Amino acid sequence: SSGSTQSTGDMPEILWKAYIDFEIEEEEYERVRALYKILLARTSHVKVWISFANFEASSENYQRCRRVYEEGDKALQGDRQKEERVLLLESWREFEVEHGSEESRERIRKKMPRRVKKRRRIEIAGGEEEEGGEGGWEEYWD
Repeated sequence: SSGSTQSTGDMPEILWKAYIDFEIEEEEYERVRALYKILLARTSHVKVWISFANFEASSENYQRCRRVYEEGDKALQGDRQKEERVLLLESWREFEVEHGSEESRERIRKKMPRRVKKRRRIEIAGGEEEEGGEGGWEEYWD
């Protein structure tokens, strides 16, 4: 709407969702895609990528769905976003289990980052070492 002073880029997330849901109900799928692209230009949040992919899957546009997952996977590569990328890849894997082939599932499996068990020191509140020094380490997956 040209009379609006607020650009769509500044809308809070709940309004984006309402706007996207409205356009889906209206079956304005090209507008839905445009909204997702504007939103993803602002935030590369994994929830948005998955929501966009689910939209394409629900309209049975599996090629477009895979393209969204591929773009999301590229956008989320990098150390800081490892957990988000794993969430995206798990969602993609579920999609391929339902709609893909053995080959497409294998491709996603190869993309999954290998999880490595590591150990790190546990900082005790107040900086004191625990009595006897036990319990000063924890194992975690990275």
